[in-house]
Amino acid sequence: MISGIQIALKNAIDVIAPPATPLQDFTYHWKQLMNFYVNHLTDCKVPIQSTGIPRHLDRLLEILLEEEKDENEPGPCLEYLLQHKLLDLLATLASAETPPGMRTICLSFLRKLLGRSKYPLLHHTSIYGPVQRLIALCNGNPPSPMEAEEVQFLLTLCFLVCKYPHVTNIINDAPTVQRHNASTRRNSERMEVEKVTYVPNRRKDNFNPLFEPLDTQAVTLINPNLFSSENGRRRSVETNRPPSKNGTRGSSSQSNDSISSREVENASQSSSPVIEKPICDENSGVTVQSSDSQDCDISQKSENVVLMNEIDTHLQNLQDLRLDVEYGAAFEESNCAEGDQNLLRPETPQKSKCLLLDALLSYINSADNTVRIRACEGIMVLASLEDPSFAQMVANSDLVTLIPNRLENLFNAIPAHVDPAEIDGVDVTWGLDSPMWTKEKKFSGCRQVAAFFMWFDYCNQLIREAHPDVANALAKNIKVNFLEKIVTPALAEHHVVLITALITKCLKELTSSALCTEISYWLVGHDRGPEIPNVWTSPVLHRLIDNCFTDSDDLTLETLKLFEEMIEKRNEHILHCLVLVYLSTRGYYDNTAADSAIASWSDEEDEREREKKKGSLDLSYEQSHSRTLAPSNIHRIVNCFLSLIPRYLQTDTDVNNYERYMADLERQYSTVLTDCSLMAWPLEAVTVDDSASSDSRPEADHCSIRFYMGPFMTMLFEKVANIPRQKYEVNLQLTVVISRLALLPHPYLHEFLLNPLLPVAPGTKNLFTCLQKVVKQLVNEVPKTPDHKQMLTETRERLLEDCSHEGEKENILFESVIVTEEFCKELAAIAYVKYHHSM
Repeated sequence: MISGIQIALKNAIDVIAPPATPLQDFTYHWKQLMNFYVNHLTDCKVPIQSTGIPRHLDRLLEILLEEEKDENEPGPCLEYLLQHKLLDLLATLASAETPPGMRTICLSFLRKLLGRSKYPLLHHTSIYGPVQRLIALCNGNPPSPMEAEEVQFLLTLCFLVCKYPHVTNIINDAPTVQRHNASTRRNSERMEVEKVTYVPNRRKDNFNPLFEPLDTQAVTLINPNLFSSENGRRRSVETNRPPSKNGTRGSSSQSNDSISSREVENASQSSSPVIEKPICDENSGVTVQSSDSQDCDISQKSENVVLMNEIDTHLQNLQDLRLDVEYGAAFEESNCAEGDQNLLRPETPQKSKCLLLDALLSYINSADNTVRIRACEGIMVLASLEDPSFAQMVANSDLVTLIPNRLENLFNAIPAHVDPAEIDGVDVTWGLDSPMWTKEKKFSGCRQVAAFFMWFDYCNQLIREAHPDVANALAKNIKVNFLEKIVTPALAEHHVVLITALITKCLKELTSSALCTEISYWLVGHDRGPEIPNVWTSPVLHRLIDNCFTDSDDLTLETLKLFEEMIEKRNEHILHCLVLVYLSTRGYYDNTAADSAIASWSDEEDEREREKKKGSLDLSYEQSHSRTLAPSNIHRIVNCFLSLIPRYLQTDTDVNNYERYMADLERQYSTVLTDCSLMAWPLEAVTVDDSASSDSRPEADHCSIRFYMGPFMTMLFEKVANIPRQKYEVNLQLTVVISRLALLPHPYLHEFLLNPLLPVAPGTKNLFTCLQKVVKQLVNEVPKTPDHKQMLTETRERLLEDCSHEGEKENILFESVIVTEEFCKELAAIAYVKYHHSM
């Protein structure tokens, strides 16, 4: 019974006072939001949390989003927002920060509206104008407490641009200012004031000159100098004041006057690529009254007319007032009659036209790690867009200079006392998943080191994901402005060990092909031709080679580690310039040797190859097989390496113990084959061509010119010859570098390093001959020490079995015996693994 009465009562109320429509509710909350500025004309310093503005904006957003759920096309509330350009006023209020916190609230409102709306709104002129103005307000230099909301707003725009690529140029182009008639502009803007603004039915307070009817530029009540410019002149409010000597009206202070709605519209137009046409209905008359005063008497209507005339007076008196948020340039007013057109002449912009990218770049040095990472995400999104014209604009922007500049600053911030041995253990990425390195102190200077590698990882990922034009421009700039300008001089100065360790770690973490190409050019130079002995054409490479011959074992060790990473990158240009360009002539091969001395291929092997060619049609199999890598005399080759150390110096009783290297080398060689599969390397090591006979070699006198193996291979062989006098760590790293070279499936490199039976040209040495000289030195020196067998056994246990012997001193001579013995086993295992894979 009671519920029936309630329903009947509700129905009756609905008939008498029907519920408000969404549009009425929308306009109500908008007017209530505007009413705040009427009630706080003299004091707008109250925190925004103490006002109803956030609540009203949240309700406006809810109405707009609920409207989309019920309709498949834009509803009246969205049309109202677009037609009356409500976002222009919000952008102006945000720029003035009125009340305090308004910018954050406006950014949040627009971010949620654009991000949640199912319609692509960015292309609309009433949207991208305010958006551009808000983008220009987002500036991380200097830092502000609103950075988090500003970056979230920018990041949302980045994802929208990625979702709707057709708005890329609209949202990123710099604003332009066009000429138009001032009187037409004033009329259209006055209509917008009447449609949008809540005008109270009160007269101006004679005791308070700040009291004015609310208009869409009430922001200047709080910050009257916001739009002031160096060259701008304001007309006097007093129309009866005589003109000054220069022909213009005398200027008067506008600090206590409200600014008209025309300035917001002009600000929006000056921030838009295209000046939009005034939105008005030609069939409707100009309504002077607000919706709240439709039932007022004639005196109230006359009062509103008077108020609007005052607004029009301000429109006329402030016609030279403009807001140019992108350039911050001053505008000049022409000295012409009051009814003539006014021309706006912006200064020539000096920054790039990518507003969104420039705004994001201002946050890359933010102290807030989250803000910086969000900005980096947005930059990566913009850099990866496929639009060629936009990519070219990004490639010509400040991006290609600011990114290397930050890399340089973080590099210079690394303390000189950092232990180089700690560098390789740093494991960070540019995201938020490396807190142990950014918050904990692993070692002295670890945070600075981690910050550098996090930014290098971002550079690497950015170049890998970016458009090719952007990636190439950024990679080249890193090479020129960071590697050549900063790192190259550091390789010859103090703390070069730390510098070399940092370079090695960077090369190890590198995954971008464009950046890897530029770093390879930096390391070995652009020239792919062979170098002349004792002539420097690649300063960095020769500096690294010279560092291997210094008295510092630490520097030699770190430099050899760098060479290992250079080989491990499997970069064709690096490998070509280091070794292949010198070996591809096969100048090391003795063409004058008797056929019986050429033991690379046997008659059985030749017969086997002929049978395969006759009976097999599998071309892929024939192409993948190499007689150079898989010779029939493989067992003789293996035995040459295993028997190089005399029996009385061998510390391992198992002669076939080289097989323990096989499993690991199998995995490594499979990876090498995959990495080198696209390189146009030959299958066979031949002097002229694969079908040339032994007696038709026109290069028979080629060996008259002494073979030069290049500076890198020369350095390696000299270090090998010096094994008996080098520390164990240096010798071990030396063998690692040579093993990485020997694993490469290049026929010339293979036979030069792994074929002891190969006849070499007179005066030419290869790896096996160098090892023979080392063994000869060991044979002469080791037996001179009493109990050398016991000492060799103990040294082996200490080095290979991790057995600690307290008080035992390191003995370089005995350690070199162990290194040489194990190195020969490893070379034998590599030769056999390559033979097995090439069969």
